Amino acid sequence: MKYSILSLCVLAALAGCSDAAKEKSALTHSSDQVKYVNEFFGVEVRKPEGWFAQDPETTMKMNAQASGMMAGDNKQMKAIIDQSLKSTTPIFAFFENEPGAPVRTNPSVISVAENVSIMPGVKSGCDYLFHAQKLIEASPMNLKFAGSCQTTQVGAAKLGYLDASTSINGIQVKQRYYACVKGEHALSFIQTYFDEPSRAKVDGVVNSLVAQCN
Repeated sequence: MKYSILSLCVLAALAGCSDAAKEKSALTHSSDQVKYVNEFFGVEVRKPEGWFAQDPETTMKMNAQASGMMAGDNKQMKAIIDQSLKSTTPIFAFFENEPGAPVRTNPSVISVAENVSIMPGVKSGCDYLFHAQKLIEASPMNLKFAGSCQTTQVGAAKLGYLDASTSINGIQVKQRYYACVKGEHALSFIQTYFDEPSRAKVDGVVNSLVAQCN
């Protein structure tokens, strides 16, 4: 069984594209550093003014670190995660501050796409999040989920979502995982925030989202 990946950090990696990617790039681009477009996955989103947009290569490096953190000493889980990463592509990663900046908290919204063609039973965002939740709960990450997957409408897209939280160095970290399915891929949009003001900021990013889902 192949599992999807969501985590506290970025779990995203560039992967080989299908033949269709020759016509539409699987990499997200922006002409004004405000509106970001991914034609292959049918995603458009707006970056808040002053926020940092992470490039795919850096996302790959952060992914390798997050993968090790999530797997811990469990070799079987590491193998599952490494296999899943081979079919995962970053769509965008927005941070209020550049990662590594001397700030106590750093709200973010990160999006990845994962090829789930070998899991034909994944037909909706909630189906995808079901497997993501099981994987995270089996990992050393002390992430607590609040209830089961719910659905919401963002523009024309129907997204499943899960809420989770944890504490890191005395800081309460909150996340909301959104997901939907487009063709052979599951698209996920991961908010990380810390209080109501930071939640309003990451909500603004998701509210600007245009996604083409099944």
